[in-house]
Formats: sequence, structure tokens, C-alpha cells
Amino acid sequence: MVATRTLKKGWLALHYVRIEKRPVGVLQSIRVNYSQSVLLYQDKPKYGLLLKLILTIPVILLASSIYLWSTGDAFVSLALLTEAFIIGLIFWFVLPREYQVYENHLRIVLGGPFSVKIGFQNIETIRITTRLSFHVNFVTRITKRYVEIVIKKGMSIAITPTDDESFVEKANSALNRWLKISAWLEPSRKTT
Repeated sequence: MVATRTLKKGWLALHYVRIEKRPVGVLQSIRVNYSQSVLLYQDKPKYGLLLKLILTIPVILLASSIYLWSTGDAFVSLALLTEAFIIGLIFWFVLPREYQVYENHLRIVLGGPFSVKIGFQNIETIRITTRLSFHVNFVTRITKRYVEIVIKKGMSIAITPTDDESFVEKANSALNRWLKISAWLEPSRKTT
């Protein structure tokens, strides 16, 4: 964790930085400024028919709420309206909008301000697979082939970009480039 403080005395400002080390999880960072990284590739998820049908649930609840309001059943109408709102918000916040490859991490953009950032230091490999196993799922269609992001410690992450091959190629290229650069920088860090 990086903490910055500023002490002001008159017109002179004194800045100092305190750095703390702590364990880092897979889906979080220690205030690494990912926004300064260069976006190399992005792909939108391909939504399947079943998910599109499930996404109509809030619309059906909203239509039912309007119908019940017009018939005079206000209590049930408000209950359905509340359910439609809550389910719609859950879909909005949880379903992925984009899959992005940066020069030092992958990012799964979710709804609103939410996203999942996976640093390359936590990734073992990125591959297209057909095997069945437990994953953190950000898939948007039922398919036999999906992209698996294998995490060094923890559960893998499954995603379904529109162009699987291109995403895996760009992501592995960025991962390999990052591994070469970090391996080159690592000996110089140990000597200082």
C-alpha cells in the first residue's frame, strides 16, 4: 500500500511516501495504477440465445407490474417493479461488457464502475479449452470452447470473447512480452 502525505509550512510543501507490503489476491491489486497501461486489444463478449432470453426477465416483470398497476393491484405491482429493478441491476453489474488486454494485465469490464483486473504476475497461461472444471465464470454463452485464464494460485477464470483465437493470441503475446521485461528487470532489482 502506498500512502502519500503532504506537510505544508508557509509556501514550502514537503511530500513523503510510505510503502507497505501485504498479500495480494487474484482479483485485487495493491494500488497498482493500471490506468497508465497501454490498451493493446479489446473484444466484446458474444451473448448466447439462452442468456438473451434470461435478460428478458426484468422486462417481463416490468410489463407485469404495469399491467397489475392498471388493474388496481398496487401492492403486487410495486413488488414486481422492485424485483425487476433489483434483477436488472444485478444483470447490469455482473455481466461483462468487454474483455481487454493491456501491456501488464487483463481487464474484464463489467457494468457501471466495476471491472476485474488480473495482473500478469498472477497469470500462468491463457488458452482455449473444452475441459469441464470449476472456474470463476464471466461467460456469456453456452459453448464447448471457451478461453481459460489459468491463475497461479486460485481458481481459473472463464471468458467467451467474440474472437477466441485473436484474444488468446494477443493476450499471450502481451503476457510473454511482460514476462521477458520483468525477467530482465528482476536481476537489477536484486542488486539495488
